[in-house]
Amino acid sequence: MSSKLILPKRFVGLHAHCGTGSPYDGLGYPSQHIDFVLSNEMNAWALTDHGNGNGLAHAHTYAKKLKKQGREYRQIYGVEFYFVPSLSEWRVSYEAHREEVRAARSEKKAKESTDINSEDEISGGLVIENEEETKNDFEKNDWKRRYHLVVLAKNQIGLQNLFTLVKKSYTDGFYRFPRIDYNLLKTHGEGLVVSTACIGGYPASLIARGSATGKTDSDIMLDLENMSDRFIDAVGRDNFNLEIQFNSLSMQHKTNRHLIALHEKTGIPLVATADSHYYSRNMWEARELYRKLGRMGARGDTMPTLPAFEDLKCELYPKNAEQMWEEYKLHVPNYDFYAGKDQIISDAIERSYDIAWEQCEDVWFDEEAKLPKFGTSENSAFNQLASRVKSALVDENLHLDPEYVERAKMELDDIKYLGFENYFLTMTKVFDLASQSTIIGPGRGSGAGSLVNYLLGITTTDPIKYGLLWERFLHRAKAGWPDIDTDAGDRDVLIDASRELFGEESVVPVSNFNTLKLKSLIKDVSKFYGIDFGEVNAMTNTLEKDVMHKAMGDHEERSTYVLTHEDCMKYSPKYAEFMDKYPKVNEHVQNLFMESRSIGRHAGGVLICPDLEKYMPVIKVRGELQTPWSEGMNFRHLEPNGFLKFDFLGLTTLKMVEDCVRLILRKQGNPAPAFADIQKFFDKNMNCRYNTLEDQKVWEHVYHSGRFVQVFQFTQQGARNFCMSAKPRTIEELATITAIYRPGPLSAGVHRKYVKAKKSVESGNPIKYDHPVIKDILSETYGFISFQEQFMLLAQRLANFDKGASDKMRKTLVKKSLDSNAAKVQERVDLRKKFVNGAVEISGMDRGKAEKLYETIEFFSGYGFNKSHAVSYAIDSYYSAWLHTYYEKEWLATCLQTQNGSNKFGKVISEIKSLGYTILPPDINASSDVWVYSDDRGGFVPPLTAIKGVGDAAVAEIMERRPFSSLDDMMFTEDGKWKPSKMNKTCFDSLCKVEAFSSLREFNSGHIQNHRQLYDIIVPSYDLLKKGRHGMTKTAAKKILKQGLKVPIFIDEKIKEVHGSPDWSRETKIDFSVSLMAGADESLVFPPKIIEKIRKSNVRPITDLQGSEKDIAWFCIQSIEERETKNGKVFYRMKVIDNTFESSWLRVWSKFKVKPKLYTIWIAEVASSESWGCSTSSYKMRQIEL
Repeated sequence: MSSKLILPKRFVGLHAHCGTGSPYDGLGYPSQHIDFVLSNEMNAWALTDHGNGNGLAHAHTYAKKLKKQGREYRQIYGVEFYFVPSLSEWRVSYEAHREEVRAARSEKKAKESTDINSEDEISGGLVIENEEETKNDFEKNDWKRRYHLVVLAKNQIGLQNLFTLVKKSYTDGFYRFPRIDYNLLKTHGEGLVVSTACIGGYPASLIARGSATGKTDSDIMLDLENMSDRFIDAVGRDNFNLEIQFNSLSMQHKTNRHLIALHEKTGIPLVATADSHYYSRNMWEARELYRKLGRMGARGDTMPTLPAFEDLKCELYPKNAEQMWEEYKLHVPNYDFYAGKDQIISDAIERSYDIAWEQCEDVWFDEEAKLPKFGTSENSAFNQLASRVKSALVDENLHLDPEYVERAKMELDDIKYLGFENYFLTMTKVFDLASQSTIIGPGRGSGAGSLVNYLLGITTTDPIKYGLLWERFLHRAKAGWPDIDTDAGDRDVLIDASRELFGEESVVPVSNFNTLKLKSLIKDVSKFYGIDFGEVNAMTNTLEKDVMHKAMGDHEERSTYVLTHEDCMKYSPKYAEFMDKYPKVNEHVQNLFMESRSIGRHAGGVLICPDLEKYMPVIKVRGELQTPWSEGMNFRHLEPNGFLKFDFLGLTTLKMVEDCVRLILRKQGNPAPAFADIQKFFDKNMNCRYNTLEDQKVWEHVYHSGRFVQVFQFTQQGARNFCMSAKPRTIEELATITAIYRPGPLSAGVHRKYVKAKKSVESGNPIKYDHPVIKDILSETYGFISFQEQFMLLAQRLANFDKGASDKMRKTLVKKSLDSNAAKVQERVDLRKKFVNGAVEISGMDRGKAEKLYETIEFFSGYGFNKSHAVSYAIDSYYSAWLHTYYEKEWLATCLQTQNGSNKFGKVISEIKSLGYTILPPDINASSDVWVYSDDRGGFVPPLTAIKGVGDAAVAEIMERRPFSSLDDMMFTEDGKWKPSKMNKTCFDSLCKVEAFSSLREFNSGHIQNHRQLYDIIVPSYDLLKKGRHGMTKTAAKKILKQGLKVPIFIDEKIKEVHGSPDWSRETKIDFSVSLMAGADESLVFPPKIIEKIRKSNVRPITDLQGSEKDIAWFCIQSIEERETKNGKVFYRMKVIDNTFESSWLRVWSKFKVKPKLYTIWIAEVASSESWGCSTSSYKMRQIEL
């Protein structure tokens, strides 16, 4: 008599993917999956993304939130690893294949790339799982294959081992995707639960290959038993499971049949999983589209279609026990082997729950700060920090100044109370070492407000001198860790110093996860549905302009605003109309917005954490280890788990200061300045730690007269105009100008009001203040609240707010546009009341004036800037201005060197010329390894290193041997032998084409009239010239002499031959310059006579056209591409430039009879629009003859 079937009542999904860790395969964030799991009557869930744990911190954060709410839920942490039985054997197979490919290629027969994993796609550093390939192709070569293996952490040791395996899969087994093998699993197998995964797993491969090669079921069973023995040896019998799934793939059921038989024979437990990939049953279509979007770029013109629901092979949402059972019963009629197996299947479904709640514990690592530890039993970390600060006070001669001593004590007390001493000591160690190799900047952000930072050498801005507040940076009531943003000339020096101090693998860059942004997503989805690009582009082109200013809060900067579907539907009628017209686009944009797209790297953020692999599953991206979790506006998964991000940032201006000082020292006779020499010069002349920065010559030469070439913070004309009107004379005034020159204050006209108030005060008309405290705080900004620190000080000194309360006031006011719930509204009401009452009762202010002051504070709080940041960046600006004033030629040469090859280069050249300087072509005698000013030639000369074809060794040889007076002097020794050893034929070819020999005697005497003649002398005869001065060997020359004949000088003869031959054309010269130096001389591209003629005609450059207008405009064609519309109509897409090298795109309709040449100059009737940019027709264009 058979026992009654017990149906499954409990189930936990132990195999699941999300979009965070399985991009373009899974869909959605872990929190969305967890919400569905709970709504679908389950109380636990495992996240097991492909080869990484990128979503685990997100899952933990959400699970912690649920726990605080009293919800019963358990998060299981896992990974679906890529597995091979033996990495060493795999490598042998891999190398053998590589050799075969190399051999085939050498015979020109290879049709296969040496990239052995070309079937896998990597998007921006993330491995994209190819589901079809993994689950359908079972007969690949061993070197190409990888298998799936689900691994879960059941306890704390298991979690550490899980993380360690992830890291080792990237460091020990990475070939386009990370792998582990039996040995790694056995070494790190404690505390892990393993299951055999989907039909991408190892058992399915053994079964498929066995069947394909004619093996019997008994033979296959033996293979499966051997496999099981290896896994059991690695993790233990109780921790190994045979995984079965239910879907419409025949191979899945074939695998189920063999695994059920293996279970019945050996007793190895079965577990059923849902292998979920999206977070709701109705999200299948969104996931299918997401997968296809991930591979659109690799498909060419072929556009795939989405399957119908009935065509799906798998429904991959988080099923519950009942749904798992229903899915199983759906397939029973099609497969006889399921007969009599119902209880086994029911138990397998229920086993998932037992694993989650009986085998697995509720685990995560502690959330304490994970930093290097400096304390010892004899000397605590805090005592070390305090001792360092005290010594610095003495060294800076500040130990007798009570203001500095008390401030240092106060900051140290707060640091001790908060337990942050190891953080500050870590920063100190790094900056001590890094400062030996790069210039350390004055600071960035609120960290410059700390005296401790200044004394430790982390920043160089004296916070007391400039009235900067510690509490803006840190105080006892402030939640979270300190965030010291720092600048240096070379950020890599900071990171290298960290690695030298704490170990390579303890210093890991922080990841940024890039997501699908609205406009690009709309374009991709619309392309998928065949919607005309013109229609899509016309709708999306002006979205930011239409929406941003209406949607963003008063406090928000443009750079932080993210365009959303909701904002666009609310504020853009044409967007809403488009979405109504295309409901499928509307649906998918909402579902896929902000899904993972790629992984990047934070500009300067790193973790410094010994034994990091114990606490996070570190990954490798583009060959470098980095974090699997990020810290940013959308998600914060580092600091809440005890990982402190160190922001090591490079500032181009500081690097330019270093480079400029190096040029100055070279010119002063030091051919190879050491960094110590650069630092000494910087400290003596510029460093704000040792200099007052009050040199009025600097203020007047740059900030008053407008010599702003690459002066930090003043590259925009609007900022320059404001600065020249305001005429700053102090760092504080410069900081105020940079704080005001932002969208918010500019829109309120604060810049004009500030200039007016400043001029009024300077004319002897003082501002009347309502209270002496107000005058004391606001007089430096002429009555305007420009800095957040100012209204914090007003709250402290007028209304008796403590430091923590004043900082809380700052945060409350800055976020006023975001918080609309009743509690926040009441908080603002109470804040106003507290401030006004305090100002009246404590400081004796008139209530009406106190109310008015608070309203002023509230108004300016949306615009108020961080003073610590503004002052620090004003100091950086002064550094560049000082060099611009006292070593202008070296500074401008540094500007050219820094921007060489960038899209700013043309503008820099134009600005330098406007100051009266000349830009010369490269010269064999004047050009260096960087841009320099040649006093002999009276202009700036480009470096030889910028010329393609002239190698570093050739440059070194030229600089060592010159000056060259003539061709003979350059090429031959006194006895006529060939002299150059590094200047090859290509080198001479390039130097001739960029006209680098003008300083030689032959040009000055007129014997050679142009560089084309020189080219014809040298390049075709290079091999003869190498034989010697006479173009022949000594033996051949002796034979001629024996005949009583004169041996001719080869170059002299060649000069006679080419004399009178014409120069290259303008077009050819431009082609040479562009191809060999990535740009052409302005006077060559824009002949001065032509530009003067255009100017007199009052014809605008095309780059002046904005918005919707039509006008006659001129332009120079930099690139041209012929295209066709869908209807076969020819049009051209041109990149066009003006004589400042500003660029614009131009569409030209109708076919040219003769396609225009590059760098020709044209005049045309041009129409511009917000949607399409500039356009014209070929018959409306006329070429300007040169």
